[in-house]
Amino acid sequence: MRYWLLTTEFPPSYGGGISTYCRCTAEMLAERGVSVTVIVADESVNELSIASLGNHLLVARFNPGRQRVPKELGAAAGLSYAFFRIVERLIEETGAPDVIESQDYLGIAYYIQQFQLLGYAAFRDIPVLITIHAPAFVYLPYNGVSIYRFPDFWTCEMEKHSIRSADLVVSPSLFMANEVGCHLKYGKGPPVILANPYRPCQPAAAAGKAPGGIRRNKIAYFGKLSPQKGSFELLSAFKELWDEGFPHPLHIIGG
Repeated sequence: MRYWLLTTEFPPSYGGGISTYCRCTAEMLAERGVSVTVIVADESVNELSIASLGNHLLVARFNPGRQRVPKELGAAAGLSYAFFRIVERLIEETGAPDVIESQDYLGIAYYIQQFQLLGYAAFRDIPVLITIHAPAFVYLPYNGVSIYRFPDFWTCEMEKHSIRSADLVVSPSLFMANEVGCHLKYGKGPPVILANPYRPCQPAAAAGKAPGGIRRNKIAYFGKLSPQKGSFELLSAFKELWDEGFPHPLHIIGG
């Protein structure tokens, strides 16, 4: 089985949730004998760089600015069109995959799905799976940003189209599936609820070391410090505790 995974984030050049998901998913599938190619936008490469990360796992990094994308498309649509161009090229050079998985974020599979739905020979027989991570039309309102202003409006519309057009949608939680469902109707049935796979890069047990830095009553929050992540709710909850005499501080780590 040939499995292509489209993403804007992949280690080591980028951290974060989508990056971690892609690493874990790609490694776990490859270990089970699935031929995986991760296709990631990376402006640091010249045009296209393909590297092997072990048996059954390739990472194809491409520069979206070198894919002959019409400048009139702008940033998000231009990025999605660049994904279409590089996937079209890889299909021509290596043959079609059995399935394409893509993140929902930024609608990067939008143009691939357009050509699939239009019946273009290179794409019509490739099922497209969309995994829900953090669509802008869901999280922008939590951050106090309007989803009706430009260019965010069209980015959100691309994301919605991509989710509605998917042959299969996967959500890491029922909450996220319902939250997205408040904005659109799923096209080919409800999402499959599948928790994100996760395995630490270097498990402490494998390294022969006990985890360090743990101290009783030291409370730490690690993550993105934005309203969408519940940062204000966290501080509000701790304020109630501190007002009642709770003696321990909260250590916050994140961008």
